[in-house]
Amino acid sequence: MLHHVLLASPPGSEAASRAYFGDLLGLTEIPKPPALAARGGCWFRGAGYELHLGIEEDFRPARKAHPAIRVGDLDAVAARLHEAGHPVRIDDELPGFQRFYADDPHGNRLEFVQPDEPAGELGDGVTVRRARAADVPAVIELLRDDPLGRQRETGTPDAYRAAFAAIDADPNQLLAVVEAEGMIIGTCQLTFIAGLSRHGTLRMIIEAVRIAAGQRSRGLGGRLLGWTLDRARERGAGLVQLTTDKSRTDAHRFYARHGFVASHEGMKLVLEPAPVSP
Repeated sequence: MLHHVLLASPPGSEAASRAYFGDLLGLTEIPKPPALAARGGCWFRGAGYELHLGIEEDFRPARKAHPAIRVGDLDAVAARLHEAGHPVRIDDELPGFQRFYADDPHGNRLEFVQPDEPAGELGDGVTVRRARAADVPAVIELLRDDPLGRQRETGTPDAYRAAFAAIDADPNQLLAVVEAEGMIIGTCQLTFIAGLSRHGTLRMIIEAVRIAAGQRSRGLGGRLLGWTLDRARERGAGLVQLTTDKSRTDAHRFYARHGFVASHEGMKLVLEPAPVSP
């Protein structure tokens, strides 16, 4: 697994690096170890990777070798860069991905990519696809659309955006949305977990299944569930599992109708934030 990518930058370039990678791209700056901080430069963390800027006295920008950064909303990133005066170069030659190239403020070549996954058809003009960053507010509203969700989903927009970035960057996570006539009317999240038990069986966990209240009499829940099982088979999973709150008796009956068996007793423990040292 890749830990970080190092890009060179000229002496005295830290402010420009922070403005571009931190303010513009939204990466989080992380402190350099004291032994390395004296060398200058700055480090950033994205969703599942780190990007380090190191000072090079005889600096020359990397015009060929480059990192490819996966993003959840390619169009939004391109728009932000363009508005900030950084040109983007669209390229459509990589099958399965949308992408563009841009230069950082030091002239280093960067690539930004987003998987180009076709939408699945659920019938009656309804589709299901990978969620994009712009879908997050609609997904949160779906999660809030019941008594339990209204109590739990009280996070800040920044917290939800950070969580989406981490989900979207993880190849073992898929946040999906159901769409009809341009409206988000459903969602679910799939997680693939490798394990040694059951002879090394890959398992898929289904979470946060929601269909909008006004759409629940159309059979969309069953069709969405069938779509998730197809994704499990495509990945070679041998087991699909989920948990559902004990108060959701309608959901219990729904999953039982589709072959799920209440074979285990689920348990959860809510962790309090770790105390801050004085």
